[in-house]
Amino acid sequence: MRARIALKSLCAAGLLLALGHAGLAQAPAAKTKKAAPPAASKAMAKPSTPATPPPPAPAKEIRFPAFQEKTLANGLQLVVIEQHEQPLVSLRMLLNAGKAYEPESKAGLANATAGLLTKGTATRSAQQIAQTIDFVGGHLDANAGTEAGYVDLGVTSDQLDLGFDLLSDVVLHPTFPQDELERWRRQAVNGLQINQQDASYVASTATTRLIFGDYPYGRPSSGTPESLAGLTRDDLVAFHKQHFIPNQTILAIVGDVKPADAFTRAERAFGSWPKAAPSELPRFDVKPPARTRIVVIDKPDAVQTEIRLGQVGIAYRDPALFAAEVYNSILGGNASSRLYEEIRRKRGLSYGASSFFLEESQPGYFEVSTFTKTDSTADALALAFEVLRGLQEKPVPDSELSFAKTYITGAFPLEVETANGIATKVLEAMHFGFGREFLESYNDRISKVGAADVKRFAETRVHPEQMTAVLVGNASKFADALKKKYGEVEVIPIAEVDFLRPDLRKPQPKAKG
Repeated sequence: MRARIALKSLCAAGLLLALGHAGLAQAPAAKTKKAAPPAASKAMAKPSTPATPPPPAPAKEIRFPAFQEKTLANGLQLVVIEQHEQPLVSLRMLLNAGKAYEPESKAGLANATAGLLTKGTATRSAQQIAQTIDFVGGHLDANAGTEAGYVDLGVTSDQLDLGFDLLSDVVLHPTFPQDELERWRRQAVNGLQINQQDASYVASTATTRLIFGDYPYGRPSSGTPESLAGLTRDDLVAFHKQHFIPNQTILAIVGDVKPADAFTRAERAFGSWPKAAPSELPRFDVKPPARTRIVVIDKPDAVQTEIRLGQVGIAYRDPALFAAEVYNSILGGNASSRLYEEIRRKRGLSYGASSFFLEESQPGYFEVSTFTKTDSTADALALAFEVLRGLQEKPVPDSELSFAKTYITGAFPLEVETANGIATKVLEAMHFGFGREFLESYNDRISKVGAADVKRFAETRVHPEQMTAVLVGNASKFADALKKKYGEVEVIPIAEVDFLRPDLRKPQPKAKG
């Protein structure tokens, strides 16, 4: 299926590669890190793969256990789902605390706040927190995505008291110790300095930035070395105070627990959490380019080219959501997708090609992703555009449509086999205002998408003639070919890229005199 908010990264690149090249990220990922591409000589060899992959297994019937919901006086939404097959309980909390709520000059703040939640509270040090959860064989993690922040704790059911106590402690009482902040900053900056020399990271981050311009969806989730250097403990404290509030938070409790017991424990742990003024996303006013925009980030030492095509996508609540899912499965979401067939299997231009949607409260984004050897850059880009246009020109054959839908409906049950998987899907649905009926009817709605729906979606919602294409590689080897075919091409040396700026360009020093 898909993956959104922080989890969408699971989507596109991950599962596709595992299944011969499928992507279920979920997001995703978003809105998601890809393994380093193989050496150029091997990556560009014509792959030897079966002409026809085996058919997918029949889809499993989806039957969610009954939801029990309750809202505390402070506005905290609770949902409990019993699952007694194993003595485990997942406590997964979703808050409106993603990068979309960061101040404009504080890229990476949401990520920093989440990362330091477990590094010290008023009563526990980072070491004590880690030892406490490790001693009972549980797990405790926190992260942030585009709109949402997550805190995820799992314990055996006999340790549920400790689980609630530890979860409430890190969510309500983090102290953001200065020494832990400095340690986190050093590690994060080192990681970013490495990432900013990785063509895949640069391509994906640049594409998102160019699609959204000033809108916060386009800011780099991890920030930049420069933005992280400016973060202070006071910034983290203020962000936590403003966005970690009960009246914009959902807690899913899934596993070996009775609803009445879970509600009692949640009330005891979070009932005194004071509500506060809710946060709102900025008004969405993102305009597409007037024509296809080609941006080349020049990396002279690159031996191959990373290619991304992107545009504003759809919101999660868009009625076209299910058509988008099927469209994406046909285009680039499974091992028999058109991008994969044309770019890898038929032409041997790459080891992989995929696509995905990241849906949010506001329209998210749509992206096509591939990589190729330097001298086939123009050919691979042209072929990606050709595949996109092909879905606009003719209805999808029944056999291809059926395979794409079966792939989606077969993947969905795999995502909800565990307590944590169920909690993730429930929170995703509830975050966008849906409930159990939405989840249980998902496969049925996918099955009702027809060829006409897919063609209509391709014609009205996907716009190759207004997409942004980002290519990261040795520009001297392919920029002229792109200019000949597409006209204007923007070239930015990688040393001059600044992800904090909507145009990606570092400010130039003013001329003296």
